[in-house]
Amino acid sequence: MKKIMQVFIVLLIYVFISVSYCYAVEKVRVVEGLIQHVTADSIEVRNKYYNISGVPLKDASGRTLTKAYLKPGKKVEIYFQGNKITTILIHEFMVE
Repeated sequence: MKKIMQVFIVLLIYVFISVSYCYAVEKVRVVEGLIQHVTADSIEVRNKYYNISGVPLKDASGRTLTKAYLKPGKKVEIYFQGNKITTILIHEFMVE
């Protein structure tokens, strides 16, 4: 009986570990910087171009914005899930 209980506990632990790997959430990564250049379907931030086609553009309030708000000098945060851009947060121009 003791042996069966030990095997059951080991199998139970194995199942929990397996399930946790299956449902592991990919880390969210954020690139933050100033827009250097804007084209029809991409923006340059920190000397790298990012394709913005189909990506939701939002302001700090969560309101959806148009590409007209993408201007050189504006601060943006580009959110990634895995290697895919999920959202771009556009900040207003900073005044000092």
